[in-house]
Amino acid sequence: MAVDGVSDAAVRKATGKGWGEWYSLLDSAGAREMTHRQIVSVVGTHESGGWWQQTITATYERARGLGDKHQRIEGFAVTASKVIKAGVTRIYAAWAEETVRNGWLDASGWTIRKSTPCKSLRITWCDGRTHVDVHLWPRDVAKALVQVEHTRLATADDVQRLKAFWGVALERLREMLETADQPHSLAA
Repeated sequence: MAVDGVSDAAVRKATGKGWGEWYSLLDSAGAREMTHRQIVSVVGTHESGGWWQQTITATYERARGLGDKHQRIEGFAVTASKVIKAGVTRIYAAWAEETVRNGWLDASGWTIRKSTPCKSLRITWCDGRTHVDVHLWPRDVAKALVQVEHTRLATADDVQRLKAFWGVALERLREMLETADQPHSLAA
């Protein structure tokens, strides 16, 4: 039996228990009435690996109809991506340079916590509570994939709202960067 792409043999080899045993253990512990964090804690008493704790918990929640696919231990998360016909240097500058960013992103007051030029940015969002991670993946000399992950969201409604927000924002970024008249600072 494979669950969410992880076979029973793989989970048994890594944790000493198969999916059926994990489900029985969690059902017996009352996990159907627990929060995600509480279920992780129960799993943690039997499995020390953090990745396996999250995998087992999330798989159990989906199997029992408890969790949302966008839900994580620190809240909800949403992702968006867009392939843009521009080099990573130009795309990175469009995020990092405030005057350029104001031309496509309708949000202000956020802080870059960490950045790796032409690769990624870690941002504390305007609300001061949620985080945005931006990754740039070159696809060609003048083409790249932009991936945005907005985490620590409070509700599933936030997921829907921000999924739409990032879809529109990335489309505006694409339109701006793919036009012929580019500001000098965005030269690839």
